[in-house]
Amino acid sequence: MKKLIVSFAAGLMLAAPLAVVPSMPAQAESKIGVIDVQRILSSSALLKALEGAQRDVQQAEKTLIESRNKKMKELQEKQGKISEDEFLKLKRKYEDEIMQQAKSEETKLERKKEEIQKMKDKLEKDVEAVVQAVAKKKGLDMVVNKQLVLYGGSDITTDVVNELKNRK
Repeated sequence: MKKLIVSFAAGLMLAAPLAVVPSMPAQAESKIGVIDVQRILSSSALLKALEGAQRDVQQAEKTLIESRNKKMKELQEKQGKISEDEFLKLKRKYEDEIMQQAKSEETKLERKKEEIQKMKDKLEKDVEAVVQAVAKKKGLDMVVNKQLVLYGGSDITTDVVNELKNRK
């Protein structure tokens, strides 16, 4: 009899939570989408233009440095062959030329860097807008980076890539 009571009590304790569950309100399911950000960016025409602009800036900086080094090498080669006064005049002339060139190039580079930043901002806004539009169309509540998800979620990367291509 004692065993029967203990068994009955244990059964009630195990069944009690199950009795409560059906009376709890059902929670709405969240639909989650995932995107491969790297694939989206690599397929973007704007990113390709951005990369080209960055290469141009790097090449311009490299050319500027090479030009300065060439002038300094020319100056060093002439150092022992001309008088001290001529050397100092030539040195000042080269320094002035280098400074003028540097100012001009730096102004151009700053403009190019501002242009690059505007392109980055536009790319970010475009991708965000397209992701939001695709998510809304698919009825998704949330979209996360695919690299952060171990399992699950609807992959909308291809839809986002296609939509970005259609916007251009």
